Amino acid sequence: MASRGRGRGRGQLTFNMEAVGIGKGDALPPPTLQPSPLFPPLEFRPVPLPSGEEGEYVLALKQELRGAMRQLPYFIRPAVPKRGTTILLPKRPPKTTEDKEETIQKLETLEKKEEEVTSEEDEEKEEEEKEEEEEEEYDEEEHEEETDYIMSYFDNGEDFGVDSDDNMDEAIY
Repeated sequence: MASRGRGRGRGQLTFNMEAVGIGKGDALPPPTLQPSPLFPPLEFRPVPLPSGEEGEYVLALKQELRGAMRQLPYFIRPAVPKRGTTILLPKRPPKTTEDKEETIQKLETLEKKEEEVTSEEDEEKEEEEKEEEEEEEYDEEEHEEETDYIMSYFDNGEDFGVDSDDNMDEAIY
């Protein structure tokens, strides 16, 4: 069976070694067994900041620009939690024993309502199951009559084109 794949190659990967900097016949570099350092040594040292009046002027301009940018309505301030709190939550008043009793009563009433609803749902499910069982019982004669039309209407296409020799001069669309 012939393959019907698309594309040019059949799983052949080509790689241009000259693009990486390795010429033909050159030895490949040895494999590295250690990860590269997190902070490799700098090749070029950063230029020191200019000192004097010109450096101070540029620094003042930079600080003024930053301050002006912070005053714009588009500046998004990061949410910084206050000291001593890990998450900013609204303070809740302490609950009293009366509040606790009220919540217990509410929970009990909710549980009763939930039990009533589940019992009603169980009854409905039982009724539906009974109806489904009644529907499953069917009469075989009715089933045969329903499929009778389909069986007589079935056409497998064997008779197609048999009469084509009779009307040769008519156009077929």
